[in-house]
Amino acid sequence: MNRKRRIAGILFLLMNILNLSAQDVEFSQFYANKVYLNPAFAGSDFDTRISMNYRNQWPEISSAYVTYSVAYDQYVNQLGGGIGLQVMQDEQGDGTISTTTVSGMYSYTLRVSKNLAVKAGFQTSFIQRRLNDSNFTFPDQTDEFYINGLINPFTGESAIDHLNRSYVDFSSGLIASHKNWFIGFAAHHLTEPDEAYKNESDYSKLPRKYTLHCGVNVPVFRRGLHQSDIGLAPNFLYQQQGTNKQFNYGLYLSKGSLVVGMWYRDNLELEYDAIILQVGVMRDWWQVAYSYDKTVSKLIHTNTGAHEISFLMRFKNSKRNRNSCQEIALRSRRKIGRIKCPHF
Repeated sequence: MNRKRRIAGILFLLMNILNLSAQDVEFSQFYANKVYLNPAFAGSDFDTRISMNYRNQWPEISSAYVTYSVAYDQYVNQLGGGIGLQVMQDEQGDGTISTTTVSGMYSYTLRVSKNLAVKAGFQTSFIQRRLNDSNFTFPDQTDEFYINGLINPFTGESAIDHLNRSYVDFSSGLIASHKNWFIGFAAHHLTEPDEAYKNESDYSKLPRKYTLHCGVNVPVFRRGLHQSDIGLAPNFLYQQQGTNKQFNYGLYLSKGSLVVGMWYRDNLELEYDAIILQVGVMRDWWQVAYSYDKTVSKLIHTNTGAHEISFLMRFKNSKRNRNSCQEIALRSRRKIGRIKCPHF
């Protein structure tokens, strides 16, 4: 039964590869992987930041989609903005399709006023996609009446021309923040690069992806006098890539170091896809979070949702002379440029 499920999962992925346009990896913890969401987030925390993310989507369908991501970013005062580097590995169909992405980004901060800052980010990526045809199962290799599924280890199907595909990709983004509000826009795959594995006469573009995200941090006051350690952060995110559209909206609730969140994901026609539940712990120099996507669409009978884990570390620079005029000016500029957005 496990072998049949494995075969069915691979065939399911192949049908999607042959008939649909490519779509980017999707993380439910958007702000735990900021530079992936929008390159303008590079250096937004000013201190050095290292983030790690793991996502396992539909785990019962032959390891359908498993993604690993590691990112580094920091603010560089001499550049007037931030720099970042991200390495991401995505495995589909138990390694049938592997995608490695290495991205470098730079963001520039424009301080319009005391409370208003605008960040512009630019990203260049090198992407390599590999196709492992040893995992393929074709119709002439199977028999539905044979208990193990496979009757023939060989196939009459022709070989694929290119098992590796490499290309360069470009993205950009903008973020504006005013006090506790922020709004951002990102455009990924600006040149819509070719991802075709076949001969050069075929063309399979990676559709451009547009992202719009916005939110506000709302402090909760106790007795109207003293601010408590409880905060609310309603947010929404809209993404469109080719014909695929999604709308995420939800709320983060924080108390002390504990953060919980709940999101809904659907399209503009209010056809619900999943409910996202999150819980995390945030300290001064580290944070960790877990989220689960509970499927509520028609796919509820064919998959078990998605699991996601994030871990982030911050390294504060304590070597500067805190009494120097340069440090005071730097702290002032940091206060203006910092974006008060969720961390998960």
